[in-house]
Amino acid sequence: MSEWDESADGWDGDEATRAYAAGAFSSLVKLIETRTLDGMRVLDFGCGTGLLTEQLVTAGASHIDAIDTSPAMLTVLDAKVRGQGWNNVETSHAIPIGSGSFDLVVCSSVLAFIDDYLGTVSGLVAMLKPGGTFVQWDWERVDDDPHGLSRSEISETLRGAGLDNISVDIGFEADAYGQTMRPLMGVGRRPPLVQTTL
Repeated sequence: MSEWDESADGWDGDEATRAYAAGAFSSLVKLIETRTLDGMRVLDFGCGTGLLTEQLVTAGASHIDAIDTSPAMLTVLDAKVRGQGWNNVETSHAIPIGSGSFDLVVCSSVLAFIDDYLGTVSGLVAMLKPGGTFVQWDWERVDDDPHGLSRSEISETLRGAGLDNISVDIGFEADAYGQTMRPLMGVGRRPPLVQTTL
């Protein structure tokens, strides 16, 4: 966590982090096939300083819970929330209590750093409403890079967490510092409730 705390002050000014957030949002827009999130309640897990949160606000999400374990990162986001008067954004160090309350859960470049990947995703999936969408962006593992995830790892984890309609592919391409970023985007849906008739 201290590494993220130390990076917080300069995070928003970094070309790569801004390009990554913009690319993630662009791929999300393509996924939901609209530029508006009107009426959606969103959980931004691993929100950092809120670069993606900002775009979710602009897109009209009705409420956003922005979660991160780094106090310094959240301090930067809290200043934005106050400064912009975002009364629909709530920040926290912990996932909110309750289940089945979110339309969308997003995780941008965070799950590859989590010790219990399946357990974390399962907990996040439980926060989704039936029919809700889970989206993650993470680096594809190259050789023995401990921070990446393979396509099969993502697919198997999302399935193991109870999601269906799963897809895993390059989410976007974005250039920064003379290099092109091509992170994976894993998507799944919490199955809708099955209505039974007597």
